[in-house]
Amino acid sequence: MTIEEKMDHFRSLSLESASSKSAESLSSYKQSLDDDLELHKETASQLAEESKKALMNQVRANSKKKLSSEQMKIKKELTQKQSAIICFMIKVLEFLLLLLILHLLELQSAIKIEVFDRVREKLLEYRKTNDYLVYLENQIKNIMSEYSDVDITIYIDPNDSSLLDELKSKTGGNIEIYNKEFLGGTRTIVPEKNILIDNSFKTRLADQQDLFAITL
Repeated sequence: MTIEEKMDHFRSLSLESASSKSAESLSSYKQSLDDDLELHKETASQLAEESKKALMNQVRANSKKKLSSEQMKIKKELTQKQSAIICFMIKVLEFLLLLLILHLLELQSAIKIEVFDRVREKLLEYRKTNDYLVYLENQIKNIMSEYSDVDITIYIDPNDSSLLDELKSKTGGNIEIYNKEFLGGTRTIVPEKNILIDNSFKTRLADQQDLFAITL
């Protein structure tokens, strides 16, 4: 082999060696770039996922906060409306109760008037009986016995004037006709003690009317 051939062979081997090393270097560099790219992709993907999670968590937190705020607002509005409704209902009930009380008072007053009208009718019937005469006689005798040490004047109702003579005869008392009607019974004046003994039906009836009450 000539020197020139050896030179060509050496050059060829050198070129092949350089080409092979260059290819290896390029391949290694390319692999390094590919590895860096994959690492970058993984890092970017991880950062993107974390950012996505952080954003979702922030959105959820904001949503919960807004939802809670809206719930509190709605609850407050409902409470205010309920309070207003309750106040209104209380006022309505108070008004209805007042109407009921007024109605019951009117009803009680009407019943009271009717009851005592009937009592007056019964008294008028009673005053026509002999039992009434006996009642007056006993009442006069009791008064005369209690005030036997002083002068007294016993009065009977003008409508009982027909009983005057008989009562005087049976009791021996100082009996006169009163100048006003008092529905029966007697009224006695004790001048020395300045006392009026009122046993009239009118006064007793009035006392009972004042005490009269009906439980409805």
